Amino acid sequence: MFPREDLFDPRGRSLLLPETRELKAVEMREVLEGVQLRANGLIGYLPLTSTIVLNLTPKFPIQNLWRMLSVADTDYDTVLPVLRSYQVANAVPPHELLARGFCHYLSAILTAGVARGYYQEPYRGHFKPKVNFGRTVSGYLSRGDELNVASDAFAFSAGLYPNALLKAACMDFVGVMPRGEKWAADRRLIGEALNALASVKPMRMRFGEQSLTLALPVWLRDSYFGALTVYAMLLGYSRIGFSYAALGTELPSFLFSLDSVFESYVRNTFREQLRERKIAVLDGNASQHQGLLFLDSKRYPIKPDLIFRKKKVVLGIGEVKYKEELKEHDRYQVISHAIAIGAPVAVWISPAPSAAKPGIEYVGTVSTGTKFYHYLLDISGDLDAASVSMVAEVAKLLA
Repeated sequence: MFPREDLFDPRGRSLLLPETRELKAVEMREVLEGVQLRANGLIGYLPLTSTIVLNLTPKFPIQNLWRMLSVADTDYDTVLPVLRSYQVANAVPPHELLARGFCHYLSAILTAGVARGYYQEPYRGHFKPKVNFGRTVSGYLSRGDELNVASDAFAFSAGLYPNALLKAACMDFVGVMPRGEKWAADRRLIGEALNALASVKPMRMRFGEQSLTLALPVWLRDSYFGALTVYAMLLGYSRIGFSYAALGTELPSFLFSLDSVFESYVRNTFREQLRERKIAVLDGNASQHQGLLFLDSKRYPIKPDLIFRKKKVVLGIGEVKYKEELKEHDRYQVISHAIAIGAPVAVWISPAPSAAKPGIEYVGTVSTGTKFYHYLLDISGDLDAASVSMVAEVAKLLA
């Protein structure tokens, strides 16, 4: 709830940032007390206006969020190009999230140009200034060679140690990036960086070596430090949570829809664990898997979140909802889909509220014989164990 003057100027024009205004999950409604704002299912660092920022965090443990993101089909798009500070937490973030953050800093490095500078390198051959007489005597004069010398020359190039760490980071991050089209721009960015660092020998970073970037030029220092800090997370030297911390690790602000993350996590969990039983788990939101609500009309396609199918026989459907309480339209939606597709079993899957007991509950049977169930998944404890139990209980209904 906000006072009206916080979100509107004296002329009644909205003060919300254009990027925030375009988010479909953000809703505003005027009430007597002011303006009620709802960010339905969103988590992340969400700037509202130039002076107001929302820090939306999940109600369940951060390690379960990272686990969901690692299993779900998530693009990790930076919705709002804002840097934010993440808290330090004992949880391993998904590699894809780190890859997006690394590419954010890498883009700034390539825009300014990779760091170059003087560094000392050993030289052996004909005379050059700065002769090292000790090595010259032992290596040449003592053997009768009066022409060659050993010296320490200085070269000006990209062969700096921070660049060696940056090149190793590029090689490691390109290995964890998905190969989909949505990551093509990031792969091209890393390719450009590897070309710019072609003459540099990669060196794997050791703990704390991101601080070596303090010796770089001022205009490159922050970008190098950010990139190598993210690389340290990939190597396991440091970790982050999802809450805001004033002195935490800076990364781009990732904004996630828990509705889509939870749905994708549940679908991929069923796919992985039912593969041995040769039961396919299809996404009804994809056009090739959609059915028809009516026999003689194509006006309203049905889009179940989960379609359990063995060969060409539909064993059941599922609807995944990230909400504590199902509404009437949620029930009617699944009932109509089950009748239209001819599914013998239909199940709602939603997170278990704190006061509810996780597990499956029988709801009822309609006139076509379709049986309906509701499964409450516990996402506040051991998520992997709870997911195994969910698949086992639902699989019994599909037999």
